[in-house]
Amino acid sequence: MNMIHPMNKRGFSQPHYDAIIIGGGITGAAIAYELSCKGATVALVEKGDFGGGTSAATSKLIHGGLRYLKNFELGLVRESLKERLRLSNIAPNFVRPIPFMLPLYTYKDKWLLKAGMEMYDYLSFDKKDTLLKENALDNYDYYSAKKTLIREKDIRKEDLLGSYVYHDCQNANAERLTLSFIKSAMQYETEVANYAKVEDFIIKDGRVKGIIGRDLITDTPIKLLAKVVINCGGAWANDILQFKNAPKTNKATMRSEGIHIVTKAIGYQHAIALVTPKGRHVMVLPWRGHSIIGTTDKPYTGEVDDWKVNRESIEELIEEINACYGDGQLSFKDVCYYYGGLRPLVDHQTENTYDQSRKHEVIDHTADGYPGLYTVEGGKYTTSRHLAEIVGAKLSSEITLENDSQKTAKIPLFGCKITNLQQYHSYLKLQFPFLSQHMLWTFISMYGEESEIILKRFVNNETNQTLLNADGEVITQVYHAIENEMAFTLEDIFLRRTGLGTLGKPNDALIETVSAILQKKIGYSDLVITQQIETLLTHYQLLEED
Repeated sequence: MNMIHPMNKRGFSQPHYDAIIIGGGITGAAIAYELSCKGATVALVEKGDFGGGTSAATSKLIHGGLRYLKNFELGLVRESLKERLRLSNIAPNFVRPIPFMLPLYTYKDKWLLKAGMEMYDYLSFDKKDTLLKENALDNYDYYSAKKTLIREKDIRKEDLLGSYVYHDCQNANAERLTLSFIKSAMQYETEVANYAKVEDFIIKDGRVKGIIGRDLITDTPIKLLAKVVINCGGAWANDILQFKNAPKTNKATMRSEGIHIVTKAIGYQHAIALVTPKGRHVMVLPWRGHSIIGTTDKPYTGEVDDWKVNRESIEELIEEINACYGDGQLSFKDVCYYYGGLRPLVDHQTENTYDQSRKHEVIDHTADGYPGLYTVEGGKYTTSRHLAEIVGAKLSSEITLENDSQKTAKIPLFGCKITNLQQYHSYLKLQFPFLSQHMLWTFISMYGEESEIILKRFVNNETNQTLLNADGEVITQVYHAIENEMAFTLEDIFLRRTGLGTLGKPNDALIETVSAILQKKIGYSDLVITQQIETLLTHYQLLEED
């Protein structure tokens, strides 16, 4: 199967676009795809890497948001459940079913959660209408205490009444799903650049008409014009509104800090949702033979660029999980990786960030004296595609779009046109009989239809056929990331294009090998490569403290 990689072309060729999008996270990527798919000319600029901010800090789920039922946000839950189905249909290799287990310790919880389970099933009445039968979701079930412990032996036994089991979806490669939206937009002629920093807006005839900035890779200026400019900066959206030619809004933006830790596997096949003694909700999620534990939800009021995961937050999370799950012996030494980010929130009706809604807001800055400028805030990863539809509808009076309200809900994303995952796996096994089934599933989940191209290159490379981790990742992916996916840094390669750096610190030999490839391909100096290695290693520095 020959596929043309849409990301081979970086940069901008036109003097004027229908829309300029600032921000290459999932929101900006989905809006770029929505607008370009319906006929608009689109340019997207991202100051860092695609999906490198909040979009990379998720719990790796595509879910309806069971907990939002507590606040009677039935509309948000139903929207999320519809989008769960749609993403499962347009990206079936990325969005896969995962069983959730809710342990029960009081009769009050048992009956309250039973009502929640019934409502969740009712609101997801179409969960079996998946294009791939293997992605259809079952109704909830009740397990006795005995059956619960057979399935998940580390559930706390004391006072255990049983558990409810229901299904949502896991998005094990969230960064790559964001990238698939970018690729899909580029198939419709969206022009993009990562590492392209916007510095100000262009004002002409009393209207925002474009942006100026700098390409950080080529160190050249950028000047783009458009009918509308859309601020999708996420946690940085308010910073963008502080430009010289911007509304300079004083609106307080609450941000929520969320971190996750990756540890040795401490569960089995279920994602386990728990309530800590402090009343917080945490999850233990199976992922790549390990467990993801998270997330936290703490308010943050400092500068966005100053935020980073700290040891105190990790230890707080470990303390809370030890208080409600397992033998209570999980320690900092068991953490092999950690990650986190800031979520921008638009609801100010509650006192804490956990209880805040994940609603979205699309702001037209005409009332601020800046027509042509829009800001998109809030929302969930799960509902980003639908949010893009809402943005498109809001812009329909300013740019011409096809009148097909759900076009992007029906077209598979780039590389995702797979009608049967098991059959595709069998097809790859016939092509590459000496590769393990697990390795093939790894590639399908990461690359979809692109798997065949990368694996063919791998098997034809007689110089390096070493498997780099238990998932079966290989050095060929590094070449693919640089040549076809706009990977410009070691962070891009290790943390977002591949999984080579997200189960722990890569060994020195691998870092040296990848650095040499990157240096040769991009032409970086020794100094730049040294700086990139230092930057990559900051993602593991807390683990070195002991």
